[in-house]
Amino acid sequence: MTQIKRINTDQISAYSPNPFHPRSIPALLRFLIAISLLPISLVGCRNEPQPSSSTAANENAATTSSGLNAAAIIERYRALDNSHDSTIKMRARISGFENSEALNAPRQLQLTISRKHEPDGRLVMLIEFTSPLEERDRDGLITAFPDGRIEAVRYVQSTDSFIVTNDPTGEDALFGLTPQELAEGQPEKYEFSLIGDDTYNGEPVSKLRGTLKPRAESKFRSLELLISKQSFAALQADFLDNHNELARRLAVSKSQIINGHWTRMAWSIDNRARQKKIDFEAVDVKYDQNLSDSLFSREHLKKIASR
Repeated sequence: MTQIKRINTDQISAYSPNPFHPRSIPALLRFLIAISLLPISLVGCRNEPQPSSSTAANENAATTSSGLNAAAIIERYRALDNSHDSTIKMRARISGFENSEALNAPRQLQLTISRKHEPDGRLVMLIEFTSPLEERDRDGLITAFPDGRIEAVRYVQSTDSFIVTNDPTGEDALFGLTPQELAEGQPEKYEFSLIGDDTYNGEPVSKLRGTLKPRAESKFRSLELLISKQSFAALQADFLDNHNELARRLAVSKSQIINGHWTRMAWSIDNRARQKKIDFEAVDVKYDQNLSDSLFSREHLKKIASR
């Protein structure tokens, strides 16, 4: 069940709005959540739990031609996201197929995502829309907790209040992306096994499959990753539904090393069910700037959303 709270700056109260009310969490905020981790990694948490079953252990024992099993490949992949903080300016182009010609026209957005790994394991993010100007009230503050919880906060200037949501599995009505995709599939909910070797755009890759653990909550029963054998960067991710059919595909078309960090520069998300496609392009990336904690505060969010 979606949990939404409205927090007035002078008073705290529970709030459960009609999802169609104009003051409820906007569809684009869920979109913010879904894309907030995409520039760096396909996996939100940096600490992977060890497989708990003997079956998973046996599957992980399989190795690629490089001699690495699934657990080792995932570990090498996550090690790529080792920056203390980052600031990424990007463009997003949203296209799809609608009955209305106006709705079918591609939307162009520009935004900046600032990220910081906290000592307690939290990943905090500030998403600021820079163009078009009317999108400014969709700025958001996101927190991904080590236990998989996610919190999204938006400031509403007209009511001088904050709206908070932490629905783990809800699907956005406009883009069809879930908060789980914020954490890029939340792999801690899956047991990974190595399928074998493959190629992606001519590059050798390891193919891994994640199967949802018992009692784990997710919209996706399984996911498949293609990870470069050379860089251990994720090049493609497929999210499969309960019928084992492709629901979502994330594909990377360009990446490069910036200040020693593998960085995704161009990628897309193809939402098959909603017939929506989002193309992203990173235009400026900076790492390890010693970003202040005050940048990720509600006070700062209120300030930038009120300008």
